Amino acid sequence: MKNAALSLVLMILPGLTAAQVTSDTAQMTVTQGIFCEIDSVATMEAPGTAAGHIELYDRTPEFQWLGSVVPTVPGLSFGVRVDTEGALSFGDTVITLTHPPLKGTDITEQTYVTTLGGDGPSVNAYTFDLPEELVTGVWTFTASQNGRELYRAQFNVVPASQAPQIAAGCESNLMS
Repeated sequence: MKNAALSLVLMILPGLTAAQVTSDTAQMTVTQGIFCEIDSVATMEAPGTAAGHIELYDRTPEFQWLGSVVPTVPGLSFGVRVDTEGALSFGDTVITLTHPPLKGTDITEQTYVTTLGGDGPSVNAYTFDLPEELVTGVWTFTASQNGRELYRAQFNVVPASQAPQIAAGCESNLMS
């Protein structure tokens, strides 16, 4: 699991490719997308997640694909990039990821606390690290601060055959 400044790293109809994001503030731009897994440089304790931690990056990952349809491919990452006006930051932001139950568990929600914005963009993302995480259905990232929802982004996780260009897009990364 992943998150770029930190990384945790939706109700959407199957096959819908347009981004599914709502934001409650004009002070941030929210973009959702998909990227090939990058190496983390550290972890941070996150007891509200299945792994008990989130992974940290030393750079903001670039989305290779924009949109909300994500194939179930080991090592694939997907999530939300937040850009804020100036150096505005939203501290103590709770990121909640809801999803279908992970295989063999009753885990349907994961949470952690982070800061959005600041000196640059932040990415909150999820990486399919383990086979039990490869579950299809609606996955939703929600960011809230002091009970106020800042953004909600929905993804439709589908079998790899339903998004073959993305599914095959990280093969060289996964083989190294």
